[in-house]
Amino acid sequence: MLAFPIINQGGEASWQAAEMCSQQLSAQQQQWLFDDSSLTAKLKSLSKHFAVELLGQRQAAISDDEIAWLSNAETVSVREVILRCDHQPWVFARSVFPQQALQAAQLKLAELGNRPLGEHLFSQPDLQRSSIEVSAFSASSRVGQLHQQLGYPAQTLWGRRSCFSAAGQRILVAEVFIGAAPLYQLNHEG
Repeated sequence: MLAFPIINQGGEASWQAAEMCSQQLSAQQQQWLFDDSSLTAKLKSLSKHFAVELLGQRQAAISDDEIAWLSNAETVSVREVILRCDHQPWVFARSVFPQQALQAAQLKLAELGNRPLGEHLFSQPDLQRSSIEVSAFSASSRVGQLHQQLGYPAQTLWGRRSCFSAAGQRILVAEVFIGAAPLYQLNHEG
C-alpha cells in the first residue's frame, strides 16, 4: 500500500463549488457528493459492518490548497483513513487540523484511533460546516493508485471536502469515494 500520507502534496485536486460540477455528475453522484449530513451515519445505515482503517495520524505538511482553510495554523496534524462498509473500501478520508486542536478537550482528536471523526464532529453542539467543494481525481493520482492497489479498476474518482468548525477549531475534511462505493454503481439506489 502507498505510504502515509497518501496525499502528500497539493495539485491532485481541482476543488470547485459543488454547483459548478453538477452538470458533470449523475443524480446519484450528486446525492452522495452534495449531502451535507453525516457521511458516517449514512455509511453505517447502509452496511451491517462499518469500520475505520486508520492509515496514519501525525504532524505533516499541509498542501497549498489546504492552507487557505487553515491559514492561521503554523503546524497541522493530518489523519487519513479508509472507511469500510461490510469489509469493502468505500471512502478514503483526509482530515487536516491545527496542532492546537489536538489539545482541545471538547474535541478529543488525539484519542480517535479507529473511531470515525465524522460521528464525533456531528455530536458537537456548536458544529458549523462550510459549503461543500467537489473534485475529480484521475486514475494516476495517489488516491487513484490507492483505489487500484485495493483491487479496483482504474477510473476517475470523485471527492468532496468541507471545513468544520467546533470548539473554536477548524478541521478540513476531504472524502474521496473509492472501491465499492455506490457512487459508481449505476443501479444502486443511494
